[in-house]
Amino acid sequence: MKTRFVFIFLCCCFNASFTLAQSSESFDLIDDAGVEHHFSGPVKRIVSLMPHGTELLFEVGAGELIVGAVDYSDYPEAAKKIPRIGGYSGMNIEAILALQPDIVLAWPEGNPNRELQKLTALGVPLFVSDPVTFDGIAVNLERLGILTGHKESGAIAAQVLRQQVDKLKRTYQQSARVRVFYQVWNQPLITQNGDTFISQAIDLCGGHNVFADLDIRAPHINMEAVLVADPDVIVASGMGESRPEWLDDWKQFPKLNAVKYANLFHIHPDLFHRPTSRFLQGTQQLCDHLATARKHLAAKE
Repeated sequence: MKTRFVFIFLCCCFNASFTLAQSSESFDLIDDAGVEHHFSGPVKRIVSLMPHGTELLFEVGAGELIVGAVDYSDYPEAAKKIPRIGGYSGMNIEAILALQPDIVLAWPEGNPNRELQKLTALGVPLFVSDPVTFDGIAVNLERLGILTGHKESGAIAAQVLRQQVDKLKRTYQQSARVRVFYQVWNQPLITQNGDTFISQAIDLCGGHNVFADLDIRAPHINMEAVLVADPDVIVASGMGESRPEWLDDWKQFPKLNAVKYANLFHIHPDLFHRPTSRFLQGTQQLCDHLATARKHLAAKE
């Protein structure tokens, strides 16, 4: 009995040591800015400067490692309990430093460049997460899984996402094309160009983004540009669950195709503005809206 106990004890110790050795192995990762980072092992303390980064970390099982997050980091429910270090209007640099993060997850598209430069100057390592395609979201899941010691969870989440994207493509991408104007906001009037995950969703669902060729990702445009483009469909987001009132402002232009054929639709911004797996829910809603629009267009031809 004593010999058996010693054997079990030694096996347990060996397995624990082996697991520890595995978790402490160094690795390199390239972020979405093309910067290569070297890590001596998985990080333990993370500050997330964007809601989608917070959500992706929870998705790979690393939510407990987030010690600070920005406003609107509200999904899943546990994310609401994370201490806040600022928001889109600005970050509290002192609060970030006080949290002593191993890494700060940054989003240059949404974070003030001046503050990111200040963090870098203070020696705070930044890891950029800025996925602009479906596969970019999957790659971020894989990277964040490796970064946090949840490689398997990240790989599984990425695989599931890719499979769901393939299914949507098979279902909708061969549909008759409809011309789509995606309205992010009304004042100023903001849309999306072709270099965004939202535009990729429009394409996947069988749509054509009428402002895909603009140079800036989130360009400000004028009402005249929309009238000239004359989209078949207008899709808007807004700031919450309810349909924004300003979406119906387009009804003052009855000759506009999207108005003429009753193709004004709303998608919850949390499902369509965050490059996470939930974005597929928003994409499915978009595909459903475009399918409805095709019926409207066909019925009045």
